[in-house]
Amino acid sequence: MIKILDKHVADKIAAGEVIDRPVSIIKELLENSLDAEATSIAIEIKNGGKSYIRVTDNGCGIPADEVELAFRRHATSKITAAEDLDAIETLGFRGEALASICAVARVELITKTADSKMGRKVVIEGSEVLENSAIGCPDGTTITVRDLFFNVPARSKFLATDSAETRRIVDMVSRIALSYGDVKISLTSGSSKVFSTRGNGNILNNIISIYGSETGKDLIPVESSMSGFVLKGFVSSPSASAPSRNKQIFCVNGRIISSSVLEKALDEAYKEKLFHGRFPIAFLFLAMPPEKLDVNVHPTKKEVRFDDDHEVLDFVAKAVREALMAKDAVPQIREEGLKSLKAERKPEEKVIGKLYEKPDQGIQYDFSTIKREENTVSVAEERQDTLKKIAEESKEINVEINSANDTVDINSILTTMRQEVRASADIEISAPVRRPFDINNLRTIGTIFNTYILAADEDSFYLIDQHAAHERVFYERLLEQYNAEEKNRQTLLMPLNFNVSAQVASTEDIWLDKVSSMGYDIEFFGNNTYLVREIPAFMDLDEAETFLSDMFKELEDKPDLTNKKTLEKIITRSCKSAVKGGDRLDINEIDALIKDLKSCINPFSCPHGRPTFIRMTKYEIEKMFKRV
Repeated sequence: MIKILDKHVADKIAAGEVIDRPVSIIKELLENSLDAEATSIAIEIKNGGKSYIRVTDNGCGIPADEVELAFRRHATSKITAAEDLDAIETLGFRGEALASICAVARVELITKTADSKMGRKVVIEGSEVLENSAIGCPDGTTITVRDLFFNVPARSKFLATDSAETRRIVDMVSRIALSYGDVKISLTSGSSKVFSTRGNGNILNNIISIYGSETGKDLIPVESSMSGFVLKGFVSSPSASAPSRNKQIFCVNGRIISSSVLEKALDEAYKEKLFHGRFPIAFLFLAMPPEKLDVNVHPTKKEVRFDDDHEVLDFVAKAVREALMAKDAVPQIREEGLKSLKAERKPEEKVIGKLYEKPDQGIQYDFSTIKREENTVSVAEERQDTLKKIAEESKEINVEINSANDTVDINSILTTMRQEVRASADIEISAPVRRPFDINNLRTIGTIFNTYILAADEDSFYLIDQHAAHERVFYERLLEQYNAEEKNRQTLLMPLNFNVSAQVASTEDIWLDKVSSMGYDIEFFGNNTYLVREIPAFMDLDEAETFLSDMFKELEDKPDLTNKKTLEKIITRSCKSAVKGGDRLDINEIDALIKDLKSCINPFSCPHGRPTFIRMTKYEIEKMFKRV
């Protein structure tokens, strides 16, 4: 027998589509606060959000006569007609969030608009309104959610531990906080503040506040625009990759999303720059015309659909690729700083203390009281130097120390430092300037260990791996030859003779034309033997012979060359004929190699992802020699 479900049952079923765990509630409430144009949002949770969630904002608030209506299903101020779905510019639009939350939890809402003298308090349990009364409160909205799934115990069984739910919440809130740099967002779990952003619009500051200075130090700025598309953000240099995609954060029109299109764009930009199994770090914020984007494709709005995937992919890949051409993308040798420096002191002169880092507070310093021994260098002077270095490293302030005292209360100094930092009103870490890297400015100096070429430009010193550089040159020339309509060949006086396995010979129809496209004139001679009468013009005889020998070995395992990616992989693995480490090059050969490298599309890495360049700035060298 078919019947209409009771409203309470229907509400609980519908709530399951939107609210599956505490992080879903916080996401919906946080997005509502942002849509309300809040500039400050405070989030508090207990027990991973299972027992208590409170979100407070200073947004526009809800008019008193619309408060109860806001908890009805499909009640929204964001859209009015079906046509509005074609160009959504808000984070929320379905009108399901509050209705779904109150169906499975105890909810209290306090809100006030700027033009109202009194606010309004509403208490709802399981979709039942228990209270609706006037209350004094500041402008904005506070929503408190208690006892999630109190009336659906079967669903609460599927929640994870408190710490696991907290991790999900921290991850989600931190991602949203990055996309809204001009909004102060704080997150507190129990009695501990997890993090707090400053709301000053500095994305890099927020990245460091949330993910730490280790993540922030190797980021390269990305900025590009094209026909309605604007991309801003940061990506890691190829030398600072990660083992997973956890630190790839994508924001499209203010909405944090998962996107295979943007992941592919990153992969394309970093192609041949990373080892297999390594991924770039990325914080990318894309703005685009809303009519080219469909955000109504996922119940929790985690995914979007682009009208033209290829247009977005090409735009983002090109922008990131251009950023990776900057000088700062070249792997850099750094002095590790205070954490790795071990001062050469006598045991009685040792400074006891440690340097540690907190996600929400940046670099911190914890010292015990330090005493000065007679007949030694003044510890106060050493301490003065140490604290100056600390201040310089953390971009904070210098502290004056009275050298007349035998002991110094470091805690009081740190208190002074914190007070002065707060008084200085949000010290900003400015984004690094993207400086283009012009390989033509390099001057070769010589080689060391018959492996590394030395070079320099105005402000940096470089080590160039001759094997990686030659692999890159060899790889690009071979692909260029393969893609060119006219093949540049050289005829051999005596043909090369190759005896291949029966398996390779039997798949001749798959690979023969492809090998010919690379610039080889190759033909079957009988008995699994092939003759090569012409080779690519840019190769010498040994290179051409080594390449084909290695390629035939690869073909025994992967005979399918119809797939371009497979072909490129085989070409990559067949670059063994390049100059090796340990091979002695004279000055003319060095100059020729660097000249060839300068003509490459991607001179920064070999086809396997290893860097061709290692850079050291003049400043880092001067630091090591204690000149600065």
